[in-house]
Amino acid sequence: MIKIAFEKEPTSLDPRKATDLTTANALHMIYEGLMRIDYHGNVTPGIAESVDISPDQKTYTFQLRNSQWSDGTPLTANDFEESWKSLLSPQFPAPNAYQFYYIKGAKDYKEGKVNFDHVGIKAKDPNHLVVELEHPTPYFLKLVSAFFYLPTSPQIRQSSLVDQVEPVCNGPYKLEKWKHQNEIVLVRNPNYWDEKVVSIDRIALIMLDEHTSLNMFEMGQLDYVGSPTSTLPQDAIATLHSQKILKIKPAAATHWFRFNTEAFPLNHPKVRKAFNLALDRKAIVEHVTQGNQLPAIGIVPPIVSWKKMHYYKDHDIPAAWELFQQALVEMNIDKDSFPPLKLTYAATDRYHKIAQAVQQQWNHAFGIQIELQSLEPKIFSENVLKGEYQIATGSWYADFSDPINFLEIFKYKTNPSNRTKWENNEYIALLNQSSNETNPERRTQYLERAEALLMEDMPIAPLFFGSYNYLESEYIGGIGLSDLGILDLKYAFIEDVEDPN
Repeated sequence: MIKIAFEKEPTSLDPRKATDLTTANALHMIYEGLMRIDYHGNVTPGIAESVDISPDQKTYTFQLRNSQWSDGTPLTANDFEESWKSLLSPQFPAPNAYQFYYIKGAKDYKEGKVNFDHVGIKAKDPNHLVVELEHPTPYFLKLVSAFFYLPTSPQIRQSSLVDQVEPVCNGPYKLEKWKHQNEIVLVRNPNYWDEKVVSIDRIALIMLDEHTSLNMFEMGQLDYVGSPTSTLPQDAIATLHSQKILKIKPAAATHWFRFNTEAFPLNHPKVRKAFNLALDRKAIVEHVTQGNQLPAIGIVPPIVSWKKMHYYKDHDIPAAWELFQQALVEMNIDKDSFPPLKLTYAATDRYHKIAQAVQQQWNHAFGIQIELQSLEPKIFSENVLKGEYQIATGSWYADFSDPINFLEIFKYKTNPSNRTKWENNEYIALLNQSSNETNPERRTQYLERAEALLMEDMPIAPLFFGSYNYLESEYIGGIGLSDLGILDLKYAFIEDVEDPN
């Protein structure tokens, strides 16, 4: 058995409902999509053994291999069609529905404007799924490898209590038991199409706080602790690094501060830009996070970016002060009238230390009062989603490796992942032009212009590009970790250990 620390339990075992990286990891253990991403970042066949792409790059025909659900019933192209149809239903609360809007008619169907006959998803026969896109999408195969494109069984689609029953799944493992807020146990799925390569019989996903999980790892009671399913205590990072047992991998992720762009005085772009320029990112990654993160001088991380772009200078206090003074004049207030601002964050050790550091940086730069508000993670997420904040911590871990995955978050203010209340017509137009562009170089130019506009208006202040920091038992091998933060346990194995007796 492999034992893995989870800082929180999955929000759902229904791929249509999931939003966070912890849940995505659990889903990828028990489900498999048309394609899968290996830990080198390459797209490889999953349930689809091959795919044919039309000359105009708008029609994908997936040929499915013969495979089964965990209950032994056949998995067919119709399961994918019905899964995606149910997710796109106007009545279904799917947070990632927008990721399907590349498909012809999907957005109109979700908005109740057309019936499903107008949507480009068709099961041609049990082994062939045809998907027609609105426009060429060079990253579509990466997209269908993401958790929200995973198939759901008829049992899940027909049950309103899916998270209280054992889901029928199709991945390397299946659910054996779920003791809520405590432990999930997975067992090898004998009906998985590639079951012969799976060697681990059982996996335990154990819900623990960061200090308990580290202690248990050090006592040999856990096999994997840290990113992407849990965190390590911030005050232990430097020690673990010096002991040469901390493993570090660059992440396709950006951490930032969200600004509520409708809340005074953050509704003024120059205030937001001043706050961004005053950040000392280098000090934060060197003295606070200490996990080989990189200061973020843009929103798209280098690991998925077209080239290294610097949109501003880190810790540029003179420029920050000048913008702040200009904003005061334009708002017709003086510094003494500038209201206290509240920085809200999820109650973790790392975010607390980051918030304290930034509080000092902004106070030093502008001589203003910054209040800190620490909230239990669930309450924090709810408040930010409702827009009940002024400045809030945030991050994005890529669903697929393309710059558009970061930029499209801010395309519409109605996007549940945006939460800044910011929207810009020119930005929307640039992203639309990039979507319709088949020339890779011209597409890149549109995306560069979009990122530059986002960094000019500054609804968020990028802080650092993420990394995965984790500990792994020396007795475990074959665990893959992609730059998207997905653990691949399909090929995991336990090393042979000599009996000391």
